[in-house]
Amino acid sequence: MKWLKNRFLSMAYILLLFLLVAAGCTLKEDPAEVLPLCGNHSCGDLAMVTTDTSSDGYHYLNPTMSPDGTQILFTADWTAIPAIDHYDEDELYTLFRQIILIPKRSSVDPATGLAEQGANLVRFNGDYTSVWIGGSSVSLSDIEYGRRKGDPCWISQDSMAYYVNTPRGYRIFSADITGVGPALEDKILTSVMYMEPSDADISGSQWQHMSPSVSPDGRYMVFTRSGCALPDSFETCTGVGLMVLDMSTAHLNNGYDAVVHAVSNEYSRIEKPRWSPDGSKLVFSGGLDVGGSGTGVGTELFTLDFDAEAFDSDLVELDKNLQRLTFTTYIDGDPIAGVFNSSPTFTPDGSEIVFVSTRRAPSITLHDRNLWKIPSDGRLDPQIYYFTRQDDNDPEMLSDGSVLLTSQLGYTTEILNQLEEEAYQVLVQSNDGSMTEVEMRAAAADERRLLEFFEGVMSQLYIFRP
Repeated sequence: MKWLKNRFLSMAYILLLFLLVAAGCTLKEDPAEVLPLCGNHSCGDLAMVTTDTSSDGYHYLNPTMSPDGTQILFTADWTAIPAIDHYDEDELYTLFRQIILIPKRSSVDPATGLAEQGANLVRFNGDYTSVWIGGSSVSLSDIEYGRRKGDPCWISQDSMAYYVNTPRGYRIFSADITGVGPALEDKILTSVMYMEPSDADISGSQWQHMSPSVSPDGRYMVFTRSGCALPDSFETCTGVGLMVLDMSTAHLNNGYDAVVHAVSNEYSRIEKPRWSPDGSKLVFSGGLDVGGSGTGVGTELFTLDFDAEAFDSDLVELDKNLQRLTFTTYIDGDPIAGVFNSSPTFTPDGSEIVFVSTRRAPSITLHDRNLWKIPSDGRLDPQIYYFTRQDDNDPEMLSDGSVLLTSQLGYTTEILNQLEEEAYQVLVQSNDGSMTEVEMRAAAADERRLLEFFEGVMSQLYIFRP
């Protein structure tokens, strides 16, 4: 990917942006925000939320829409918006990830970076953010821990939850984000929601709390929990289970008095739990051993019932009405690692579940990640929902029936056609007779090819409506 950092290519992006901005000012009275698509991808309306042309090929993942539908939280590579004035260009992009807040926007115009699109970095205030571990207060301003964040979710319009790496593993924090802004001085106040009892001991196990999701009524938060008595020692590790936190008790006594209950048994793998719209069910991705489903590789989708009355009475039944939704069939040529079904999300009416799967899409033999759908009771086989011949991931169903997702689709053919024509029109208007028609068309086509490079390179945010 070193060619992406070519200085001359970056200059070409700047020239392209200048031409397109000029075209936008002179040719488009009312730019299209949503483009109708059909072709090598699913038919429907598509809007690009991010249009970054960063030469570093960043990946924007785990998007989630605010309750009022105006802002989006997501994770991005550490240097997409640097949190400090100076940073090492050799940072581990995939390990150290930041949380970004961006206004919901629909655009086809390329941008040089996230900040140009109104995005802001969510920075916690290291001077005041600490956790009580091993009998003392530990500041999270340490650079080793402060950069490992992920799985953002909204608690309310003004607050969010996310995990942060601490000396005892990942813990879930909540934060007030009303003051988030473009200045590096704009920081949020955040505090831990739940701590393990053993975290108060001088030495303790490494527990991981991840994938938080707040119930529709805001009363509960589900998350995954696993742990190891000794770091990197599989013999001392537990399985992964689902825990639910009573939100009214979150933060009590630095998280040590927060009330949580297990709602599932522990298994080899559980990921991305999400609530049904009425809060009565949880859907998640799990290993083939969940509920005695069998052994093997890959993951399937499962649901279980959540009984709020039993939870409040400390009478939780583990794996209540556990149901397996997907039964992936393996055929010759499937990857040895198995087929993975993950990141499930309910549709607004709760009748269907949209999820990511590496199963083969129709008419191709590739196992890229695509979006599929299945009835929430599992009575029918999955059907393709969104397909681009590129990696599509992290879906979240929105209240209007559209889906927020990330994809390596890049700029679609329809967008490229539009931008190429705008670039050509600018050349026509500014031509002093030194360029022929053929030369102007060729120059516009060259500008188009620069944007084609981002297909399969960056993961952008999109909103799709079938």
